[in-house]
This record gives sequence, C-alpha cells and structure tokens, in this order.
Amino acid sequence: MQERIRKLHHNRIFALVFWLVVVFAAIVTLPNVNTIIQYDGQPQLANTSQPVKATQIRNTWGRNLNGTYTVNAVFNNPSGALNNKQLASINKTVSELQKRSSYYGIKKITTMTNTPTSQPQLFSKDKSTEVVQLAVSHNQGTVRQISNQLKSQIATVGLNTYVTSPEIVSDAANQHIASFTLIVIIMTLVLALVAMGILFASIIAPIISFLAILISYISTLSLATNLAYHWNFAYSEYTPIFLLLGIGLFTLLTNFWFFRELRERVDDGADSQAATTAVITSLGYRVLISTLTLTIAFGGLMLFDFSTIRAFGLLGIGFAITGIASVTLVPVFAGMLGSSLFWPKKTRPQLKDHKLWHSLARFGLWQPWIAVLLALYLLGPVAFGFHTRLNYNNTQDIPNNQAVQGARVLSAHFGQGKSTPVTLYIQTNKRLNNQNQLFEIDNLTKKLKAQPGVASVTSVTQPGGQPITQYYVSSQLSSLNENLNGVIGQLGTLRKDLKSDKSNLKEKDLQSEVKRLSKLSTQTNSLVSDSSTLSSSLQSALSQSSASGSQASKKVARYINQLNAVNAELNSAVGTMSSLSGAATTTNTGVGTASTNLSSYASGIKSVNDSLGTSRKHVKDMQTSLNSIYGYLGGLQTSEAAKSLYLSPTQLASGDFQQSLVNFTDEKVKATYLTITLKQAPNAKDTTQTLEHLQDLTKSQLRGTSLKDAKLTFTGQPVVASTIQQQYQHDLPRVIALVFGVTLLLLIVFSRSILQPLYWFLTFAASALGSYQLTQVLMRWLTGNNEFNWQVPLLAFIPLTVLAVVELTQLALSFRLNDAPLLDWLLPGINDCGQTMRHSMFLVIASVLGLLAAESQVLTAVALITIFTAIIFNLLLPIMAASFGKLSVIIPNQKPYQFRLGKGTHRRGAHARHDDSED
Repeated sequence: MQERIRKLHHNRIFALVFWLVVVFAAIVTLPNVNTIIQYDGQPQLANTSQPVKATQIRNTWGRNLNGTYTVNAVFNNPSGALNNKQLASINKTVSELQKRSSYYGIKKITTMTNTPTSQPQLFSKDKSTEVVQLAVSHNQGTVRQISNQLKSQIATVGLNTYVTSPEIVSDAANQHIASFTLIVIIMTLVLALVAMGILFASIIAPIISFLAILISYISTLSLATNLAYHWNFAYSEYTPIFLLLGIGLFTLLTNFWFFRELRERVDDGADSQAATTAVITSLGYRVLISTLTLTIAFGGLMLFDFSTIRAFGLLGIGFAITGIASVTLVPVFAGMLGSSLFWPKKTRPQLKDHKLWHSLARFGLWQPWIAVLLALYLLGPVAFGFHTRLNYNNTQDIPNNQAVQGARVLSAHFGQGKSTPVTLYIQTNKRLNNQNQLFEIDNLTKKLKAQPGVASVTSVTQPGGQPITQYYVSSQLSSLNENLNGVIGQLGTLRKDLKSDKSNLKEKDLQSEVKRLSKLSTQTNSLVSDSSTLSSSLQSALSQSSASGSQASKKVARYINQLNAVNAELNSAVGTMSSLSGAATTTNTGVGTASTNLSSYASGIKSVNDSLGTSRKHVKDMQTSLNSIYGYLGGLQTSEAAKSLYLSPTQLASGDFQQSLVNFTDEKVKATYLTITLKQAPNAKDTTQTLEHLQDLTKSQLRGTSLKDAKLTFTGQPVVASTIQQQYQHDLPRVIALVFGVTLLLLIVFSRSILQPLYWFLTFAASALGSYQLTQVLMRWLTGNNEFNWQVPLLAFIPLTVLAVVELTQLALSFRLNDAPLLDWLLPGINDCGQTMRHSMFLVIASVLGLLAAESQVLTAVALITIFTAIIFNLLLPIMAASFGKLSVIIPNQKPYQFRLGKGTHRRGAHARHDDSED
C-alpha cells in the first residue's frame, strides 16, 4: 500500500486529483455569468455617494412611487411634425397602456394631456417627438424585461417608438459586453493553442497549455462570481475577459519556459519524471518571483474603495492559482507523457540565434550617449508628451439598440442632455406648499437655469421649464395697475359730481345719486381688497429689491389709509342719502306729517352736504396719492423686484398648482426635486466642472434662506459619470504607483541592484506611454473617436504588467546570477535573454489578438496598446540596458580633477609661450 501511494505521489497523481476536484467544484458552483454582469457589472458607488442617497429618497417618496423606475416612451415621426391623426394614435396607445397599467406594473403615466404645464418637456419644439413618462415598479422585473414588455405595447403605426432611460441604456451596454465575452474567450484560447503549436511544432503541448489555462481560469472565475453573487464583492462587466487575459498570458509564458527546458532535457536522454523534477527545480525560483510579484501587485488593489479597481484585485488570486498550477498541474502531464508531449515532432527544432538583441546591445555599448539620445528623440515626444482624454460613457460600442436609439432621438429633438437629466432633491423639515418655501425654490430654479452649460430646469413652480406668468408680481401689478387707472378716472368724475350734488341736491335726483354712490362704494370696497393683495405682493417684492424699499412701503401704507377713509365717508354718504330718499318719499304720501318730514329732510340735506364736502376733500387727496402710487407701480412692474414669485392662497389651492405639487413633491410635501437638463451629454469634457459649479451655487443660493438647513442630493447619469470620474482619477495614480512600485521593488530585491532595474523599468514605462499615444492616434484615424473609454487604461494594465514582470524577471535573474563584471555581462547576458524574448513577444501578441474578435473599441484599444508596447519595449530594452549599464560604470570611474589639472597646465603652457613670444 505504501509502495502504491509512493508511486502515485511520484507520478503526481494526487495533484491531478486535487485539480480535478477543484475544477469540478468550480463548474458546479459557477453562477450565471451573464446575470452577474447584468446586475453587478456597473461600478458600485459608495453608500455615501449622492446617487445612492438619491435612490434612498426615491424609494421612500410615497404617492405610490416607492421602488419605481422612470421610463421614457418616445414617439417620433421621422418625416416631420406629428399630425393630428398621429397625435390621436399616440393618445389611443397611451389609453390602452393605461388600461393595462396593473399588468405592466405602471404606477403613474405623465403626458402632455394630463399635465399641460409640462408640455415643453414632453413635446419637442419641432413637434416631431412626444415623450410619455412612465413610473414602473421594480417588482415588474429587470429593466431589460420591462423594456421588452413595453416596446411591443407602445408600438404605433407610422411612428418610430422607443423605450429608454439611463438604466436601460446601461443595461444594454452590459448586455452587449456579455454578448461578445464568450467569443473573446474562445478566440483567445484558440490563438493560445495555435501559438504554442507553432513554437513547439506540437499538438499535445498546446492541449496541455489549454487545460492549464482553462482550469486556472474557471477556478478563479467561479471564485470571483460567487463572491459577487453571495457576498456582494466588487465585480466588473469585463471581469471574465480580464481574468482570462491575465491568467492566459501568464500561463502561456510559464508553460513556454517549462516546455522549452523539458524538451532539452528529454532530448538529452533524461527520464521524463526526472526531467520534470529538474525543470521544476530550475524554473521554480523564476516562477515564484513572477507569481509573487503579480499576486502582491494586483492583490493590493482589493484595498481600494472604487469597486471597479477592487474587482481587478481578484487577479491577484488568479495569478496565485496560475503559479501553483504551473508547478503542480502541468508537471503531471509532463511526467506521464515525456517526449510524447511534443508529438508529432520527434526531433527538437533547431532554434537559430536571435541577432537583433545582440546588434541593438552592441550599438548601445558602442556609443551609449548617442543611443540614449536617439531613443529619447524617437520616443520622447510621444511618451513624455503624454496626455489622455477619457470618456465615461459606455454606449459608444452598442450597435443598433432601441434604447440607445431612443436616447439619441431625445438628444436630437430636445437637446443633448435630455436623455440623461440631472435631478436635484431638496429635503427639509418644513412643508413646501407655502409662499416662503416656494419663493426660495423658484429663485433657485431661475438661478440654475441662468448658468452656462444648463439648457433647462423644471421645478414645482416651473413644471414646464418656463415661469408661469400669473405666479409673478409683474403680472399681478399689471392687472392692479389697470384697475387703479380706471378708479383714478372714476374718482375725477366723482369729484365733479360731488361738487354739483352739493349745490344742486334735489328730491328727484336722490335716487340716482344713491345708485351712483352705491356703485362707487362697491368699487372702493373692491379697491380696498385689491390693495390688501397689493400690499402683500409689494412687501414680498420689495424684500427682494435693493432700491427704496422703505420709502415705497410708506407710500403704500399712506395710500391704503386714505382709501379706507374715502370708503368710510362714501359708505356714510350712501346711508344718509338712502335715509334722505326715504324721507322724501314719505313726505309725498303723508300731509299730516309734512312738517316733521320737511324738518327731517332739511336736516338730512345739511348732513349730506357736509358728508359730500368731506368726501370731495378726501377724494381729491386720494386721487393725488393714487397718481403717485400709479407711477410708482408702473416703474416697479419693470424692475427686477417684480420678477419675484408670489402665490396667493387662491393660486396655491388651484387645480394646476396642486397637480404640480403632486408631481414634484413627496407624500409629506417636505421633499421636492428639480430636473436639470444640461446642454451636453454626460461624457462631455466639462460635465464634472459644471456639476461642481451647480452644487456650490445651490448651497450658496439657499444659504441664509428658510431652506438653509435643507439636505441637497444630486443624481442622474451625469452625476454617476462624474462620481466615477472623480473616484477613478483619484485612484488611478495610486494604482499605477502600487503595481509598478511593487514590481520595481521586487525586481530590485531579486536582482540585488537598484540602478539597473530602475533603468529597465523606466524603459518599459516610456514604451507603454508611447504605445498609448500611438494607439490613440491610430484609433482616431480608424474610428474618428479621439477618446478612450475610462476602462481602457485598467484593462491594458494587465497584459503590460505581465509582460514587464516576465521579461524583466528573466533579465534580473540573469544579472544576479552573473559573477563577471557588469561590462563583461552586458552583451552576452542581454543577448542570451533576447533568445527567448522574441518568443515571449510572439505569445503576448497572439494572446491579445483574440480581443479583436469582439469588434469593441475598448478591447481593440487594449490589444493595440499591448502589441505596440511589446514591439517597442523589445526594440528599446537591449539598447537602453546596454547604454545605461555602460554609463553607470564609466561615469563614476571618470576623474574630474585630472581634467582640471590638464586644463591648468595648458593655461600655464600657453602663458609661458606668450611670454616667450614677447621676448
């Protein structure tokens, strides 16, 4: 039994069983990758970020809108304006949708018919596009399912219809990435097989490499996907691709080392198991260094807060698994197969010496300064003139998706930012259905709308994005001025009538005078009521005006006091004249009481004359005051103060404004939102600066007002993109410093040198920067797009780091194991490394070519950056390594004091010759 166990151990069967168990468990527990990409593929923002806080607000909004998506149903006539028949068809479609709202989970439908005040936001200016906004419950399914359901339901004959929203567009981007992920994986594995087959002229060796890549990849992918599924660990939509890219490339390179040395030992007659053990012993240290470097460098990314960068930290685990598989799994097959591993090629291929690195190194040794300056001249302007322009929009690769097309239709007919609006939530502990709070919200709306980069702003006071005229003091002053103008004319006529009545008051005219004064009294009562409203309006307006506020208030108060006095006098005159008229009538009917009635009549005449005399005096004074007030109100109507909002109690209770409150406030009327449409799409260069300016402006605008303690939260696709941009730009330099710093540090440790690894690494960095710029130029020529997606640098980071670690580790070990002086090592050492570098470069290029199968601008850019870097680095490294190696020896050995001594001697000799000539 012990002998059998020993034999199994000698043949490494236990390692094979272990890996079979691991890969079986990985396959069984692997969740659906496409589902994980759909739900967890987008960057996960921190709970403290504004978009996440806004989601929490929306989920407690009330009004039957908790837990809903906002979806736009877009109806477009590509031929021009919508005609009446098409508008009727849209209304019919919406009616059918309303009838089946419970089936589709629709909680609210907003159209320009049921919400006329929002028509400018729902009907394009060219009248070709109408938008119907739907609030759909999360319980209805994913946004993809909701989109598919509604797309067929809103189809209207003769019109192009789309179902779109920022969430649906993001899901479409994930769906597109998932659609080509499998193609990229298959093509990468196939090209890896072909590359290994070409190098070793074998069929079995590529199959073993394929199994090693597949086992390592599936194990890591299953771990990553389960962490995301069960523990909400960070996951990127490109996780399956970048895991394969890193693991596949590293496996190919380590297998190449292993197979090449194994072939030499087997062909020399060694036993397959003994040769395998010897190869592991020989290469184990090199594989360990490379694995340790990559594991630490990428594993450290798990410490970052940004979810996408943290997702790349899973590569650290992947490289660790790959390194273990390289020294445990591949040797199982190598020990069992021996020379059969390289079937059908029975003899070892004769590899010719690679002269390129030898020639480049000789050039660097011959004239190191010229070599360095030439390399800087050729690569310097590209590498050190490095600049990057990234966009944070994932829709550039999506072909013919209806949601993306709908977003483009909205942008074309409503403005660039229409499909991706910004939403500002304002939460306060005060109710927002009163004049004071609404006044501040309206001022904020107008202030935001006036900012550069903002196309329109909608709010509870401006639901259509435009001020409602009757809600503003200027409109109210216009109506009041018309009334005042009429009353002033009536008062002038009244003055004349009162003067005439005072001197010509007769019985037969009493009835008409009573009617006239009654009518005038009614007018003055109305004027008193209007004046009360005017007083409130003016106080509100004047509080916003910096011009003569106190003086105007005094004029208004004086005018109102005079008007009340006139009203009281006229009411008294009316009462007296009514009594007088009754007395005159009584006089005519009764002769017996004539004496008494005539006495009362004479007394009444005297009282009326006194009253009318007083009224005439007050009317004259009031007319003078009204003329002054009328002139003042005319000026005020054209001032900035008249542009202020004032909602009377009647207007607050009106149906239109109550509808606006329902649309723009929560159930408790203590939270509202403003929708800000930007002039540019979210990936515009200045979007982040615009949003930061709007946030600062909002805070300063509400400071010192009744909403100074309100909580402000911005959300929307531009805010999400800005948040990603800020986190990414903050973390990317730290990522570069961590990965490259760890790589350089371990190279220094393993080479036991500081300057030489530093020179090599700087050469690699310059090659990578130059390749990035060349790729940007080429992509601009191919696609017309001069901006990379923000994930391109991260994805390109993986093959570039593997390339640097693999090639520089070999050079570092060669430098460390050399006992000869540096100048004696440079040419043979660099030449020896160059014999395998060409194969490494071939494998790197072959590995990334599979990315081109996706027809994705992101992956195409990554492939080109990697290919250019591999070529430039392999041309530049032997020159720079030889040049800097020689300079690091000859510069310290120079003796500057000898130069100064020779110079002084020369001067003395010249002086002596000068003296001789004078003699």
